[in-house]
Amino acid sequence: MNDKRIDTSDFPRHIFWNYKERVFLNEDIVIRNVLLYGDIEDYKKLLKHISNDSLNKIVKQLEATGKNKKRINFIKKILL
Repeated sequence: MNDKRIDTSDFPRHIFWNYKERVFLNEDIVIRNVLLYGDIEDYKKLLKHISNDSLNKIVKQLEATGKNKKRINFIKKILL
């Protein structure tokens, strides 16, 4: 897991509904939540905070679960 922290206040509240407002979360958690619960505008914000390597790592992890196939396919075609 990465040690970099990202401020969640840059993103809509519904993406981090289970955390306190304005919290700094681990980069991996932020990437995962934004990819699963965000929209295109949220993806654009996310890309300002992270590297492509970090994004690819989390996409591979999500893909390995076998869940959210349509969303992962969309992310791979649009973001990667």
